[in-house]
Amino acid sequence: MNKKEMKVFKDALLKEKERILKSITHLEENTQQSSRGNIAQSSGVPTHIADLGTDAFEKDLDLNLTSSELALLEKIEESLKKIEEKKYGVCESCNKPIPKARLRAVPYAKLCIQCQKAQEKEEGRQG
Repeated sequence: MNKKEMKVFKDALLKEKERILKSITHLEENTQQSSRGNIAQSSGVPTHIADLGTDAFEKDLDLNLTSSELALLEKIEESLKKIEEKKYGVCESCNKPIPKARLRAVPYAKLCIQCQKAQEKEEGRQG
């Protein structure tokens, strides 16, 4: 992979990283506002039981989304490190180049399609 192609993938990763950081910030703000709302409601203002269930569901959803975003952020950071080490775009399993079309679709991919399918099949047997 040449320097120009590497820069395109690095830019895509940095753009996705920025999007995720904004998303995490937004989710954390929602969780904090929800917590503040619960404190205000616990001060004696009656709340319908369905509202409490909805609030709990939304808070749980935000926490799950944050967790997913953090996992994706970690993959992006690993990919950026690989770019710096000139190891980006190589399958971690078979050490063959990952096709550029796959990297355009999933710039933080660690495995080529064949190895990814094999891993998912193996995980399916174990799960």
